[in-house]
Amino acid sequence: MLSSRRKVLITISQLIAAGGLAACGGADTNTQGQDMNTAPSLQNGAENDLQLLAGVAYDLFPFEDLDPMLYVTVAQRVLDLESPAVAEALTMLRDSNGTTPWLEVDETQRIESLRLLEQSAFFGTMRATAIEVLFRDPEVFALLGYGGSAIEQGGYINRGFADITWLPEGK
Repeated sequence: MLSSRRKVLITISQLIAAGGLAACGGADTNTQGQDMNTAPSLQNGAENDLQLLAGVAYDLFPFEDLDPMLYVTVAQRVLDLESPAVAEALTMLRDSNGTTPWLEVDETQRIESLRLLEQSAFFGTMRATAIEVLFRDPEVFALLGYGGSAIEQGGYINRGFADITWLPEGK
């Protein structure tokens, strides 16, 4: 039986291959200009940039209970930047893993590949984009137990956060 982590990575790959990004309002082509609705999950053993970056996003913030489309959204936003640092990192990640697609590489090896990029502009971009996409999503709020912004509901005091018993009473 596959682990939950592996299932999420496979689902990411399947969503990309099925054109799931178009369903969430994102672009419907990958970086090679292929239509995502007709692109197979892996063409001749090679994965596309969107699949690789979605897998990287998941490795950075592995929430098994999240909709894998959130990771695809992170990947698409990073690709949309058309950054030379991203292109360079994609080449490095592919070179370090040989012909094995990112989603099939052992987790330990994937983490080690990311550690080599930890100080790069690419890594900073991936982390910042993942944080922005993932931690602004109400699904993630529920997973982490965050009730969302309180401004629209009159602030936190009126939402049950005034019941702190370990603070001394105000004077």
